[in-house]
Amino acid sequence: MKKLLMVMVSASCMAFGTAASADENEQYEVVYSANEMSNYDGVRDVHERIVKAAKQFCPTYSQIRSTREVNACIEDVVADLVAKVDHPRLSDYHAGDDRLRVAGSNGAAKASS
Repeated sequence: MKKLLMVMVSASCMAFGTAASADENEQYEVVYSANEMSNYDGVRDVHERIVKAAKQFCPTYSQIRSTREVNACIEDVVADLVAKVDHPRLSDYHAGDDRLRVAGSNGAAKASS
């Protein structure tokens, strides 16, 4: 089963006082399947698609001449999109926890290498 996440990313995340090329109402589609979220490679691929969407949304260095502001925008948009997908494995991956979470026999989540 494929899920389609269409997210409205507002230019408000770019509180830099610069004219961004992205339209305030621009939408991005992040398509993923439930199967992708069941393994490390799938989660990594979904995260890479989210990062790509963020980079397309944010202004480039040549537009605003600030690497710090470009990177801050990308980080903010990626964090927003990860939160909107709202999947624990993707959230863990984004936070730097590369271990997959699997349900134990008692229903509690435990880390798996």
